[in-house]
Amino acid sequence: MSRLNRWRRTGLWALAVVVGIAALAAIAIATTPPGAAMDPDDVGPGGGAALVAVLEQNGVDVETATSIGDVRDALADRDDDTSLVVANTSNLGTGAASTLRQESLGLDRLVVLSPSTEQLRALRADATALPIGAAVRVESRCDIGTVDEGDSLVGIDVRYQPGSGVPSSAVCFPLTLDGSEGEDDHGVGLVQLPSTSAHPPMTVVGTTTGFTNGAITEEHNAAIALRLLGGSPRLVWYQPDVADLAGSDDADEGGSLLPGWLAPTLGLLGAALVVLALVRGRRLGGLVREPLPVVVRAVETTESRGRLYRRAQDRPRAAAVLRLATLDRLRGRLGLRRGDSVETVARAIAAASGRPVSGVLDLVAGPPPRDDAALVRLAQDLSDLEEKAHRP
Repeated sequence: MSRLNRWRRTGLWALAVVVGIAALAAIAIATTPPGAAMDPDDVGPGGGAALVAVLEQNGVDVETATSIGDVRDALADRDDDTSLVVANTSNLGTGAASTLRQESLGLDRLVVLSPSTEQLRALRADATALPIGAAVRVESRCDIGTVDEGDSLVGIDVRYQPGSGVPSSAVCFPLTLDGSEGEDDHGVGLVQLPSTSAHPPMTVVGTTTGFTNGAITEEHNAAIALRLLGGSPRLVWYQPDVADLAGSDDADEGGSLLPGWLAPTLGLLGAALVVLALVRGRRLGGLVREPLPVVVRAVETTESRGRLYRRAQDRPRAAAVLRLATLDRLRGRLGLRRGDSVETVARAIAAASGRPVSGVLDLVAGPPPRDDAALVRLAQDLSDLEEKAHRP
């Protein structure tokens, strides 16, 4: 018994540890920011260090900003011509995008890689984003300065549907199907928007992976990236941090980035651990086996039960107990199953004892006795039946 209690106690503690680990894992998954693709300091396949190095070799001063506050500080003084690129829009919230639009007025160019429709609306860009679901290779079919006729770009994973106010000469890399009537029936991979009072000259490109270290050397990816980002002597490389995911631009002034259910969940988990500790701490230890002071023989229990039946004058119940016990013993003796019906057992008893089936049925399933004498005769008849019924 003590060993069982020890195993049970160990199992409860193990369960508590597993629940705690699962809760922490869920919290970590819910609060982990997306992957840092196009990180200017990352030399891995998904980073953007190769493109930054080539830009600096061509005389471009690349300055990294990891928050909308850094962008605001970098654009506060614009003595030189400046361009800005949002290299990874995974962490760009709509509030940060709206602030970015306001702060970037007057820039030479604003380049945004793979923005969503909500981000485009915050940037006042007249286009709609339509994810493709796979990175594809598309030819330019345009000549707009930053992209030449015949250029091909590998890695386009978002297509854009320009608004009615965007001229056809400002789109490149159309996604078409055989037999389609227009070149932009299925969206385009690049939209170049002129400056307005709401935003600077803006280029929206439907790729992030195409300019990473692992894909920059494919097709004309490197040439297109250099033309887009190297047109100004100064480039602000905006790599949004998780803090910029907040919906408003003052998230760093008190806004919470944690989900609302986090605090109640942690409180509930802490309360459960405290209750478990209190419950386990109040235990006095495992049960100790002790010998019984008195040994009660089985026959005494049977006799006591019989006296209770006699005192209650419950002859039907006593008769039913006698008949069920006889049937159970004869089933085992005659090789019958416990689920066999009374009629099946009665036929087997009749065949083994030589008695008629009707007489056996009347004995094992007949009406209850009316008085004590009839109950005694029933008990004697059942005992006699067991003696005469032998397994064939």
